[in-house]
Amino acid sequence: MNVAELIEFLKTQRQDLQVIYRCCSENAVLEENEICVGEACEPRPDGWVANKRPDKPAKQYLILPGN
Repeated sequence: MNVAELIEFLKTQRQDLQVIYRCCSENAVLEENEICVGEACEPRPDGWVANKRPDKPAKQYLILPGN
């Protein structure tokens, strides 16, 4: 996926979603089918977003792939 393709894809997504990414230690070319909308915890003050847990409030995010 190149920048122009990413921009066009992002135009099709809900514009109010925050974007998060899965932490990873390697690199790979971004593919459209790897981007999803899902739930995770509310961000902590330092910006870290934990996976969804039953004891924490959750919200929807646009999630970029990682490990």
